[in-house]
Amino acid sequence: MKKYLTALIAMDNKEGKLAKFAGPVIEAESFEAAQTWCNLHARYLIVEQEISVIKTWEQLASAN
Repeated sequence: MKKYLTALIAMDNKEGKLAKFAGPVIEAESFEAAQTWCNLHARYLIVEQEISVIKTWEQLASAN
């Protein structure tokens, strides 16, 4: 399965403006299937892009 980054647009309570925030990574067969899942189960999410590698903070820190 491919992995897709999602996002949501909500009010930033610090700035008082709409802002884009990262959402969860979801798995689906295609970009369209990922967006369909969001439309059915989490209508506030939009699919941003397919991602190929996920690194944790620990992995990033140990690389230096």
